[in-house]
Amino acid sequence: MTSSARRTAASSRALFLVLVAVFVMLPLAVVVVSSFSDDEVPGGWPSGFTLQWFHRALDYPPFRVGLLYSFEVAVVATAVSLLVGTMAAYAIARYRFPGRELLRSLFVMPLSLPRVVAGFCLFVLYASLFPTAYGTVGGIAFAHCLLLLPFVVAVAGAALAGLDPALEEAARDLGSSPARAFLHVTLPQIRWALTAAGIFAFLTSFDEVDTSVFLMPADTTTLPVAMFLRLEQRQDPTVTAMSTLLIAGSLLLAAAAALAARRAAGVLAGVRGPTASTASTESTESTESTEGEPVL
Repeated sequence: MTSSARRTAASSRALFLVLVAVFVMLPLAVVVVSSFSDDEVPGGWPSGFTLQWFHRALDYPPFRVGLLYSFEVAVVATAVSLLVGTMAAYAIARYRFPGRELLRSLFVMPLSLPRVVAGFCLFVLYASLFPTAYGTVGGIAFAHCLLLLPFVVAVAGAALAGLDPALEEAARDLGSSPARAFLHVTLPQIRWALTAAGIFAFLTSFDEVDTSVFLMPADTTTLPVAMFLRLEQRQDPTVTAMSTLLIAGSLLLAAAAALAARRAAGVLAGVRGPTASTASTESTESTESTEGEPVL
């Protein structure tokens, strides 16, 4: 391929990426612009700009209650999914046992189930067997954990796959218990990957609507469900104003997750680098010593 052909291909890829970015970001831009609109009913370019909708959104009681409720649910769901997901990923990555592939498949299965179906099934489960869990933080957090675990297991498993098990085995040989070896050797090396997984899990739980709408009463809802119900009642920029605030918060958390993922990649590369270097040195020394020995 000539240099001009390579430049043309690179320009085509860059243009395609720009078009995809515009296609993805344009709806968000429309929401942000309409949240500053002075018009009661959004439509077309705003006739003026104001901040009144942000004040109304923050003063709207269902939004304030839903914000706190969503935060509590997201924190509980993220903590539980990180704990269970990390243990499951560790077991899958480090041990060979009957049913290992089945366990891996079980954690992937929720991704193939529509969230509306999952929400309805959990509603039937709660209504028939656990009525006290309906509408509670724990009940909704449990439902969210089923959606978050596949992502946590995948990210933690990828981080563990990049680590050398010999480091943890060396700590055990020196007298550390399995739990202490994991906490002091393995966990510090995957902490940035778990941070990225936790941020992603928090955002996913906080923004969940399809499953949550089946699991809570009308008077106590999460923020996304409260926004959905508000849209059914009135079509004013109050919802878009709250959406703009959520977009800004999500972008900040996404940037933090990207930095955490970058740090995780750097840590794993640093772990693999010295290990590979040591192995290469040992191989060279072994070759030199073999060359120096007489052949019998």
